[in-house]
Amino acid sequence: MAGPRLVRSSLYLLAFFLFCFSYWIHRYFGKPDLDQITYHLNFGLELARTSDPALTRRFIRWCILVPLVLLALLSYCEPRVWRAIAKIPRRFHALFYRLHKWFPQLLILGATTFWMCDVSALKYVTASFGPDYFGANYVRPGSVALVARQPKNLILIYVESLEQGYSASATFGRDLLAPLTGLHGTSFPDYEQAPGTGWTIAAMVATQCGVPLERVTIFDGNTQGEMINSFLKNATCLTDLLAEQGYHNVFMGGASTSFAGKDKFLNQHHYHEVYGREEWLKGGAMAGDMNGWGLYDADLFSRAKTKLRELSAAHQKFDLTLLTVDTHEPEGHLSDSCAKEGYAAFEGVVSCTAREVADFVRYARDKGYLDDTNIVILGDHLSRKNPLTAQLEQLPERAIFNTFISRDTPAPNRTHLLHFDLMPTILEFTGYAVPGGRMGLGYSGFNQHSVQPPKDRLAAMDKDLLNRSDKYMALWAESDD
Repeated sequence: MAGPRLVRSSLYLLAFFLFCFSYWIHRYFGKPDLDQITYHLNFGLELARTSDPALTRRFIRWCILVPLVLLALLSYCEPRVWRAIAKIPRRFHALFYRLHKWFPQLLILGATTFWMCDVSALKYVTASFGPDYFGANYVRPGSVALVARQPKNLILIYVESLEQGYSASATFGRDLLAPLTGLHGTSFPDYEQAPGTGWTIAAMVATQCGVPLERVTIFDGNTQGEMINSFLKNATCLTDLLAEQGYHNVFMGGASTSFAGKDKFLNQHHYHEVYGREEWLKGGAMAGDMNGWGLYDADLFSRAKTKLRELSAAHQKFDLTLLTVDTHEPEGHLSDSCAKEGYAAFEGVVSCTAREVADFVRYARDKGYLDDTNIVILGDHLSRKNPLTAQLEQLPERAIFNTFISRDTPAPNRTHLLHFDLMPTILEFTGYAVPGGRMGLGYSGFNQHSVQPPKDRLAAMDKDLLNRSDKYMALWAESDD
Protein backbone atom coordinates (compact mmCIF):
# COMPACT_ATOMS: atom_id res chain seq x y z
CA MET A 1 0.00 0.00 0.00
CA ALA A 2 2.92 2.32 0.65
CA GLY A 3 3.87 2.29 -3.03
CA PRO A 4 0.50 3.52 -4.39
CA ARG A 5 0.26 6.11 -1.62
CA LEU A 6 3.74 7.41 -2.49
CA VAL A 7 2.86 7.67 -6.19
CA ARG A 8 -0.40 9.42 -5.32
CA SER A 9 1.34 11.90 -3.04
CA SER A 10 4.08 12.52 -5.64
CA LEU A 11 1.50 13.35 -8.29
CA TYR A 12 -0.25 15.76 -5.93
CA LEU A 13 3.05 17.40 -5.02
CA LEU A 14 4.09 17.82 -8.66
CA ALA A 15 0.72 19.36 -9.55
CA PHE A 16 0.90 21.78 -6.63
CA PHE A 17 4.48 22.68 -7.63
CA LEU A 18 3.46 23.53 -11.21
CA PHE A 19 0.63 25.78 -10.02
CA CYS A 20 2.84 27.45 -7.40
CA PHE A 21 5.80 27.82 -9.78
CA SER A 22 3.58 29.63 -12.25
CA TYR A 23 2.24 31.86 -9.46
CA TRP A 24 5.79 32.63 -8.29
CA ILE A 25 6.88 33.69 -11.78
CA HIS A 26 3.79 35.85 -12.34
CA ARG A 27 4.07 37.45 -8.90
CA TYR A 28 7.73 38.44 -9.13
CA PHE A 29 8.61 38.51 -12.84
CA GLY A 30 5.41 38.90 -14.87
CA LYS A 31 4.48 36.75 -17.86
CA PRO A 32 6.67 33.61 -17.97
CA ASP A 33 9.05 33.07 -20.88
CA LEU A 34 9.87 29.40 -21.52
CA ASP A 35 13.07 30.27 -23.40
CA GLN A 36 14.29 32.25 -20.40
CA ILE A 37 13.22 29.55 -17.93
CA THR A 38 14.94 26.73 -19.82
CA TYR A 39 18.08 28.81 -20.34
CA HIS A 40 18.45 29.52 -16.62
CA LEU A 41 17.73 25.90 -15.64
CA ASN A 42 21.06 24.98 -17.21
CA PHE A 43 22.91 26.67 -14.36
CA GLY A 44 21.20 24.76 -11.55
CA LEU A 45 22.29 25.61 -8.01
CA GLU A 46 24.90 28.03 -9.36
CA LEU A 47 21.99 30.28 -10.30
CA ALA A 48 20.75 30.37 -6.69
CA ARG A 49 24.25 31.08 -5.39
CA THR A 50 24.81 34.08 -7.64
CA SER A 51 21.35 35.70 -7.63
CA ASP A 52 19.63 37.90 -5.08
CA PRO A 53 19.01 35.70 -1.99
CA ALA A 54 15.53 37.21 -1.74
CA LEU A 55 14.60 35.44 -4.98
CA THR A 56 15.78 32.11 -3.56
CA ARG A 57 13.86 32.64 -0.33
CA ARG A 58 10.70 33.46 -2.26
CA PHE A 59 11.18 30.38 -4.46
CA ILE A 60 11.55 28.15 -1.39
CA ARG A 61 8.48 29.73 0.19
CA TRP A 62 6.14 29.51 -2.81
CA CYS A 63 7.49 26.53 -4.77
CA ILE A 64 8.58 24.18 -1.98
CA LEU A 65 6.91 25.06 1.33
CA VAL A 66 3.47 25.96 -0.05
CA PRO A 67 3.17 22.73 -2.13
CA LEU A 68 4.20 20.72 0.95
CA VAL A 69 1.60 22.49 3.08
CA LEU A 70 -1.08 21.89 0.44
CA LEU A 71 -0.07 18.22 0.27
CA ALA A 72 -0.33 17.93 4.06
CA LEU A 73 -3.77 19.56 4.04
CA LEU A 74 -4.97 17.28 1.27
CA SER A 75 -3.59 14.20 3.02
CA TYR A 76 -5.44 15.26 6.16
CA CYS A 77 -8.72 16.06 4.42
CA GLU A 78 -8.88 13.25 1.85
CA PRO A 79 -9.68 10.31 4.20
CA ARG A 80 -12.24 12.42 6.06
CA VAL A 81 -13.95 13.33 2.80
CA TRP A 82 -13.95 9.66 1.82
CA ARG A 83 -15.57 8.68 5.13
CA ALA A 84 -18.23 11.32 4.53
CA ILE A 85 -18.85 9.94 1.03
CA ALA A 86 -19.38 6.48 2.52
CA LYS A 87 -22.51 7.80 4.22
CA ILE A 88 -24.24 8.85 0.97
CA PRO A 89 -26.48 6.43 -1.02
CA ARG A 90 -24.60 3.44 -2.42
CA ARG A 91 -25.59 4.12 -6.03
CA PHE A 92 -23.16 7.09 -6.00
CA HIS A 93 -20.24 5.14 -4.51
CA ALA A 94 -18.88 3.88 -7.87
CA LEU A 95 -18.79 7.41 -9.28
CA PHE A 96 -16.98 8.82 -6.27
CA TYR A 97 -14.63 5.84 -6.17
CA ARG A 98 -13.56 6.46 -9.76
CA LEU A 99 -13.16 10.17 -9.07
CA HIS A 100 -11.08 9.44 -5.97
CA LYS A 101 -8.95 6.90 -7.83
CA TRP A 102 -8.17 9.13 -10.78
CA PHE A 103 -8.13 12.51 -9.02
CA PRO A 104 -4.27 12.76 -8.79
CA GLN A 105 -3.95 12.02 -12.50
CA LEU A 106 -6.66 14.54 -13.36
CA LEU A 107 -5.00 17.15 -11.16
CA ILE A 108 -1.56 16.64 -12.72
CA LEU A 109 -3.12 16.73 -16.21
CA GLY A 110 -4.84 20.00 -15.38
CA ALA A 111 -1.68 21.50 -13.85
CA THR A 112 0.46 20.45 -16.81
CA THR A 113 -2.05 21.77 -19.34
CA PHE A 114 -2.33 25.06 -17.47
CA TRP A 115 1.44 25.45 -17.21
CA MET A 116 2.06 24.63 -20.88
CA CYS A 117 -0.56 27.16 -21.95
CA ASP A 118 0.82 29.73 -19.54
CA VAL A 119 4.32 29.53 -21.05
CA SER A 120 3.16 29.01 -24.66
CA ALA A 121 4.87 25.62 -24.76
CA LEU A 122 3.23 24.63 -28.04
CA LYS A 123 4.98 27.47 -29.85
CA TYR A 124 8.25 26.40 -28.23
CA VAL A 125 7.85 22.80 -29.43
CA THR A 126 6.72 23.67 -32.95
CA ALA A 127 9.70 26.01 -33.36
CA SER A 128 11.72 22.96 -34.41
CA PHE A 129 9.69 22.72 -37.61
CA GLY A 130 9.20 26.33 -38.77
CA PRO A 131 11.17 28.27 -41.41
CA ASP A 132 14.75 29.26 -40.57
CA TYR A 133 14.42 33.04 -40.21
CA PHE A 134 17.86 33.34 -38.63
CA GLY A 135 19.68 31.44 -41.39
CA ALA A 136 17.98 33.50 -44.09
CA ASN A 137 18.80 36.88 -42.54
CA TYR A 138 22.07 36.56 -40.63
CA VAL A 139 25.05 38.54 -41.97
CA ARG A 140 28.32 37.23 -40.54
CA PRO A 141 30.05 40.23 -38.89
CA GLY A 142 33.49 38.86 -39.70
CA SER A 143 32.70 39.17 -43.41
CA VAL A 144 32.11 42.94 -43.12
CA ALA A 145 35.27 45.01 -43.56
CA LEU A 146 35.17 47.89 -41.07
CA VAL A 147 36.58 51.23 -42.21
CA ALA A 148 38.13 53.36 -39.46
CA ARG A 149 37.22 57.02 -39.78
CA GLN A 150 37.74 58.83 -36.50
CA PRO A 151 37.59 56.03 -33.89
CA LYS A 152 36.65 57.03 -30.35
CA ASN A 153 36.77 55.24 -27.03
CA LEU A 154 33.45 53.72 -26.02
CA ILE A 155 31.54 53.70 -22.74
CA LEU A 156 28.55 51.34 -22.96
CA ILE A 157 26.14 51.52 -20.00
CA TYR A 158 23.40 48.92 -19.57
CA VAL A 159 20.77 50.11 -17.09
CA GLU A 160 18.68 47.29 -15.67
CA SER A 161 15.12 47.20 -17.06
CA LEU A 162 15.07 50.89 -18.00
CA GLU A 163 12.11 51.89 -20.15
CA GLN A 164 11.53 55.15 -21.97
CA GLY A 165 8.04 55.21 -20.45
CA TYR A 166 9.39 56.21 -17.03
CA SER A 167 9.80 59.69 -18.50
CA ALA A 168 6.03 60.04 -19.11
CA SER A 169 5.03 62.89 -16.77
CA ALA A 170 1.34 62.39 -17.53
CA THR A 171 1.59 58.82 -16.21
CA PHE A 172 3.89 59.25 -13.23
CA GLY A 173 3.29 62.87 -12.32
CA ARG A 174 6.85 63.78 -13.21
CA ASP A 175 9.69 62.69 -15.47
CA LEU A 176 11.37 59.93 -13.45
CA LEU A 177 14.27 60.02 -15.91
CA ALA A 178 14.76 63.80 -15.89
CA PRO A 179 18.53 63.62 -15.23
CA LEU A 180 18.97 61.36 -18.27
CA THR A 181 16.61 63.15 -20.62
CA GLY A 182 18.35 66.34 -19.57
CA LEU A 183 21.58 65.11 -21.16
CA HIS A 184 19.97 65.81 -24.56
CA GLY A 185 21.60 62.85 -26.25
CA THR A 186 20.48 61.40 -29.57
CA SER A 187 17.82 58.72 -29.11
CA PHE A 188 15.73 56.26 -31.09
CA PRO A 189 12.21 56.68 -29.70
CA ASP A 190 10.97 53.30 -30.95
CA TYR A 191 13.48 50.87 -29.44
CA GLU A 192 11.40 47.68 -29.22
CA GLN A 193 12.06 44.27 -27.74
CA ALA A 194 12.43 41.29 -30.07
CA PRO A 195 12.21 37.57 -29.16
CA GLY A 196 15.24 36.13 -27.39
CA THR A 197 16.30 39.48 -25.88
CA GLY A 198 14.10 39.91 -22.80
CA TRP A 199 16.57 39.24 -19.98
CA THR A 200 19.98 40.69 -19.19
CA ILE A 201 22.42 38.19 -20.68
CA ALA A 202 20.14 37.79 -23.71
CA ALA A 203 20.08 41.57 -24.19
CA MET A 204 23.87 41.76 -23.96
CA VAL A 205 24.25 38.98 -26.51
CA ALA A 206 21.71 40.58 -28.85
CA THR A 207 23.17 44.09 -28.69
CA GLN A 208 26.80 42.98 -28.97
CA CYS A 209 26.54 39.99 -31.31
CA GLY A 210 23.42 40.77 -33.35
CA VAL A 211 21.79 37.43 -32.45
CA PRO A 212 19.10 36.29 -30.01
CA LEU A 213 19.73 33.96 -27.10
CA GLU A 214 17.57 31.12 -28.33
CA ARG A 215 17.11 27.39 -28.30
CA VAL A 216 20.36 26.08 -26.92
CA THR A 217 18.78 24.44 -23.88
CA ILE A 218 18.70 21.36 -21.69
CA PHE A 219 15.99 20.02 -24.01
CA ASP A 220 18.27 19.99 -27.04
CA GLY A 221 20.22 16.96 -28.14
CA ASN A 222 23.56 18.59 -27.44
CA THR A 223 25.03 18.85 -23.95
CA GLN A 224 24.25 22.38 -22.81
CA GLY A 225 27.04 22.52 -20.23
CA GLU A 226 29.70 22.01 -22.89
CA MET A 227 28.13 24.53 -25.24
CA ILE A 228 27.61 27.16 -22.55
CA ASN A 229 31.29 26.84 -21.61
CA SER A 230 32.19 27.98 -25.13
CA PHE A 231 29.50 30.68 -25.14
CA LEU A 232 28.83 31.53 -28.81
CA LYS A 233 32.41 30.62 -29.61
CA ASN A 234 31.97 30.99 -33.37
CA ALA A 235 30.08 34.28 -33.24
CA THR A 236 31.90 37.54 -33.88
CA CYS A 237 30.70 40.19 -31.45
CA LEU A 238 31.26 43.88 -30.81
CA THR A 239 34.18 43.42 -28.45
CA ASP A 240 35.82 40.88 -30.75
CA LEU A 241 35.87 43.52 -33.49
CA LEU A 242 37.02 46.24 -31.11
CA ALA A 243 39.84 44.02 -29.84
CA GLU A 244 40.98 43.52 -33.45
CA GLN A 245 41.13 47.30 -33.70
CA GLY A 246 43.38 47.51 -30.63
CA TYR A 247 40.77 48.26 -27.96
CA HIS A 248 41.15 47.24 -24.31
CA ASN A 249 37.73 45.94 -23.21
CA VAL A 250 36.62 46.21 -19.58
CA PHE A 251 33.37 45.03 -17.98
CA MET A 252 32.16 46.27 -14.60
CA GLY A 253 28.85 45.14 -13.09
CA GLY A 254 27.31 45.26 -9.66
CA ALA A 255 26.15 41.63 -9.64
CA SER A 256 28.08 38.38 -9.84
CA THR A 257 29.56 37.85 -13.28
CA SER A 258 28.88 34.11 -12.86
CA PHE A 259 25.13 34.65 -12.90
CA ALA A 260 23.51 33.08 -15.98
CA GLY A 261 26.85 32.61 -17.73
CA LYS A 262 27.83 36.28 -18.10
CA ASP A 263 31.45 35.48 -17.24
CA LYS A 264 31.63 32.81 -19.94
CA PHE A 265 30.24 35.21 -22.54
CA LEU A 266 32.55 38.05 -21.47
CA ASN A 267 35.68 35.91 -21.37
CA GLN A 268 34.89 34.24 -24.69
CA HIS A 269 34.52 37.58 -26.45
CA HIS A 270 37.65 39.54 -25.61
CA TYR A 271 36.80 41.36 -22.41
CA HIS A 272 40.27 41.77 -21.00
CA GLU A 273 39.13 42.78 -17.50
CA VAL A 274 35.92 41.59 -15.82
CA TYR A 275 34.64 42.84 -12.47
CA GLY A 276 31.58 41.74 -10.54
CA ARG A 277 30.44 40.97 -7.02
CA GLU A 278 33.20 38.45 -6.28
CA GLU A 279 35.93 40.82 -7.50
CA TRP A 280 34.51 43.70 -5.44
CA LEU A 281 34.52 41.53 -2.31
CA LYS A 282 38.11 40.45 -2.96
CA GLY A 283 39.00 44.11 -3.43
CA GLY A 284 37.77 45.06 0.02
CA ALA A 285 34.08 45.88 -0.46
CA MET A 286 31.89 44.83 2.45
CA ALA A 287 28.98 42.47 1.84
CA GLY A 288 26.93 44.47 4.31
CA ASP A 289 27.23 47.52 2.06
CA MET A 290 25.76 45.64 -0.93
CA ASN A 291 22.23 44.78 -1.96
CA GLY A 292 21.12 41.22 -2.70
CA TRP A 293 22.72 41.27 -6.15
CA GLY A 294 25.93 43.15 -5.42
CA LEU A 295 27.14 46.74 -5.56
CA TYR A 296 24.60 49.53 -5.47
CA ASP A 297 24.72 51.68 -8.58
CA ALA A 298 26.34 54.63 -6.79
CA ASP A 299 29.25 52.42 -5.71
CA LEU A 300 29.57 50.93 -9.20
CA PHE A 301 29.85 54.36 -10.81
CA SER A 302 32.35 55.50 -8.17
CA ARG A 303 34.61 52.60 -9.17
CA ALA A 304 33.88 53.25 -12.85
CA LYS A 305 35.21 56.79 -12.50
CA THR A 306 38.48 55.42 -11.16
CA LYS A 307 38.70 52.90 -13.99
CA LEU A 308 37.91 55.62 -16.55
CA ARG A 309 40.82 57.70 -15.29
CA GLU A 310 43.12 54.66 -15.51
CA LEU A 311 42.02 53.74 -19.01
CA SER A 312 42.36 57.28 -20.28
CA ALA A 313 45.84 57.62 -18.78
CA ALA A 314 46.98 54.42 -20.53
CA HIS A 315 46.58 56.10 -23.96
CA GLN A 316 45.10 52.96 -25.51
CA LYS A 317 41.68 52.83 -27.12
CA PHE A 318 39.18 51.27 -24.74
CA ASP A 319 35.63 50.06 -24.29
CA LEU A 320 34.26 50.35 -20.75
CA THR A 321 31.00 48.40 -20.33
CA LEU A 322 28.90 48.95 -17.19
CA LEU A 323 25.83 47.06 -15.93
CA THR A 324 23.63 48.37 -13.10
CA VAL A 325 21.35 46.41 -10.73
CA ASP A 326 19.33 48.80 -8.52
CA THR A 327 16.24 48.82 -10.77
CA HIS A 328 15.98 45.01 -10.88
CA GLU A 329 12.54 43.55 -10.31
CA PRO A 330 10.48 42.86 -8.32
CA GLU A 331 10.99 45.79 -5.93
CA GLY A 332 14.32 47.38 -6.80
CA HIS A 333 17.09 48.25 -4.34
CA LEU A 334 17.12 51.69 -2.72
CA SER A 335 20.60 52.52 -1.42
CA ASP A 336 21.13 54.37 1.86
CA SER A 337 22.65 57.29 -0.06
CA CYS A 338 19.53 57.59 -2.24
CA ALA A 339 17.22 57.27 0.77
CA LYS A 340 19.10 60.03 2.63
CA GLU A 341 18.52 62.35 -0.32
CA GLY A 342 14.77 61.83 -0.13
CA TYR A 343 14.25 59.15 -2.77
CA ALA A 344 11.63 56.57 -1.79
CA ALA A 345 9.80 53.53 -3.15
CA PHE A 346 10.41 52.14 -6.64
CA GLU A 347 9.91 55.56 -8.23
CA GLY A 348 12.82 56.73 -6.13
CA VAL A 349 14.98 53.81 -7.23
CA VAL A 350 14.37 54.66 -10.90
CA SER A 351 15.01 58.38 -10.38
CA CYS A 352 18.12 57.85 -8.28
CA THR A 353 19.60 55.42 -10.79
CA ALA A 354 18.90 57.95 -13.55
CA ARG A 355 20.73 60.56 -11.51
CA GLU A 356 23.71 58.26 -10.87
CA VAL A 357 24.06 57.50 -14.59
CA ALA A 358 23.74 61.19 -15.52
CA ASP A 359 26.28 62.20 -12.87
CA PHE A 360 28.77 59.75 -14.37
CA VAL A 361 28.20 61.22 -17.83
CA ARG A 362 28.65 64.75 -16.52
CA TYR A 363 31.85 63.67 -14.77
CA ALA A 364 33.20 62.32 -18.06
CA ARG A 365 32.19 65.51 -19.85
CA ASP A 366 33.58 67.89 -17.20
CA LYS A 367 36.93 66.05 -17.12
CA GLY A 368 37.27 66.34 -20.88
CA TYR A 369 36.93 62.63 -21.64
CA LEU A 370 34.24 63.27 -24.23
CA ASP A 371 36.88 64.78 -26.49
CA ASP A 372 37.84 61.23 -27.50
CA THR A 373 35.14 59.08 -25.90
CA ASN A 374 31.50 58.41 -26.84
CA ILE A 375 28.84 57.13 -24.45
CA VAL A 376 25.90 54.81 -25.15
CA ILE A 377 23.23 54.34 -22.46
CA LEU A 378 20.76 51.49 -22.94
CA GLY A 379 18.04 49.83 -20.96
CA ASP A 380 18.92 46.16 -21.27
CA HIS A 381 15.27 45.15 -21.85
CA LEU A 382 11.71 46.14 -20.98
CA SER A 383 10.95 46.01 -17.28
CA ARG A 384 9.21 42.97 -15.90
CA LYS A 385 6.95 42.85 -12.82
CA ASN A 386 7.58 45.81 -10.51
CA PRO A 387 5.43 48.31 -8.55
CA LEU A 388 5.07 50.54 -11.64
CA THR A 389 4.10 47.82 -14.13
CA ALA A 390 0.41 48.77 -14.13
CA GLN A 391 1.23 52.36 -15.13
CA LEU A 392 3.68 51.24 -17.83
CA GLU A 393 1.08 48.94 -19.32
CA GLN A 394 -1.27 51.91 -19.74
CA LEU A 395 1.12 53.57 -22.17
CA PRO A 396 0.18 53.32 -25.89
CA GLU A 397 3.61 51.88 -26.72
CA ARG A 398 6.46 50.56 -24.59
CA ALA A 399 10.04 51.27 -25.64
CA ILE A 400 13.47 50.69 -24.13
CA PHE A 401 15.48 53.71 -23.04
CA ASN A 402 18.49 54.62 -25.18
CA THR A 403 20.64 57.66 -25.73
CA PHE A 404 23.91 58.30 -27.60
CA ILE A 405 26.17 61.02 -26.23
CA SER A 406 29.01 62.52 -28.23
CA ARG A 407 30.39 65.86 -29.29
CA ASP A 408 29.53 64.94 -32.89
CA THR A 409 26.72 62.37 -32.93
CA PRO A 410 25.67 61.40 -36.47
CA ALA A 411 22.03 61.80 -37.49
CA PRO A 412 19.81 58.71 -37.11
CA ASN A 413 18.43 57.25 -40.34
CA ARG A 414 15.12 56.17 -38.69
CA THR A 415 13.29 56.14 -35.37
CA HIS A 416 12.92 52.37 -34.98
CA LEU A 417 15.52 50.09 -33.38
CA LEU A 418 15.81 46.47 -32.20
CA HIS A 419 18.50 44.94 -29.98
CA PHE A 420 20.22 43.38 -32.99
CA ASP A 421 20.69 46.80 -34.58
CA LEU A 422 22.94 47.98 -31.78
CA MET A 423 26.04 46.13 -32.97
CA PRO A 424 26.44 48.00 -36.29
CA THR A 425 24.89 51.16 -34.80
CA ILE A 426 27.42 51.34 -31.97
CA LEU A 427 30.31 50.67 -34.34
CA GLU A 428 29.19 53.51 -36.62
CA PHE A 429 28.74 55.74 -33.56
CA THR A 430 32.23 54.86 -32.34
CA GLY A 431 33.82 55.94 -35.61
CA TYR A 432 33.82 52.90 -37.90
CA ALA A 433 32.00 52.75 -41.21
CA VAL A 434 30.04 49.52 -41.65
CA PRO A 435 29.69 48.99 -45.42
CA GLY A 436 26.05 48.27 -46.17
CA GLY A 437 25.15 48.93 -42.54
CA ARG A 438 24.40 45.23 -41.86
CA MET A 439 25.82 42.93 -39.20
CA GLY A 440 24.25 39.90 -37.58
CA LEU A 441 20.51 40.46 -37.75
CA GLY A 442 21.00 44.20 -37.35
CA TYR A 443 20.74 47.32 -39.48
CA SER A 444 22.77 50.38 -38.50
CA GLY A 445 20.72 53.26 -37.19
CA PHE A 446 23.35 55.80 -38.26
CA ASN A 447 24.54 54.66 -41.70
CA GLN A 448 22.73 56.94 -44.14
CA HIS A 449 23.47 54.63 -47.07
CA SER A 450 22.41 51.33 -45.54
CA VAL A 451 19.37 49.35 -46.56
CA GLN A 452 16.40 50.02 -44.28
CA PRO A 453 14.99 47.04 -42.38
CA PRO A 454 11.68 45.60 -43.64
CA LYS A 455 8.64 47.25 -42.06
CA ASP A 456 7.26 43.88 -40.95
CA ARG A 457 10.57 42.72 -39.47
CA LEU A 458 9.44 42.52 -35.82
CA ALA A 459 6.24 40.67 -36.73
CA ALA A 460 8.27 38.16 -38.74
CA MET A 461 10.69 37.74 -35.84
CA ASP A 462 7.84 37.19 -33.37
CA LYS A 463 6.65 34.38 -35.59
CA ASP A 464 9.84 32.65 -36.74
CA LEU A 465 13.05 34.03 -35.21
CA LEU A 466 13.39 31.37 -32.51
CA ASN A 467 12.79 28.49 -34.90
CA ARG A 468 15.49 25.85 -35.07
CA SER A 469 18.44 27.03 -37.17
CA ASP A 470 21.55 25.05 -38.08
CA LYS A 471 23.39 28.30 -38.80
CA TYR A 472 22.57 29.56 -35.31
CA MET A 473 23.58 26.28 -33.66
CA ALA A 474 26.90 26.41 -35.50
CA LEU A 475 27.72 29.60 -33.59
CA TRP A 476 27.72 27.53 -30.38
CA ALA A 477 29.64 24.50 -31.68
CA GLU A 478 32.95 23.56 -30.06
CA SER A 479 34.54 23.11 -33.48
CA ASP A 480 34.92 25.90 -36.02
CA ASP A 481 33.33 23.84 -38.79
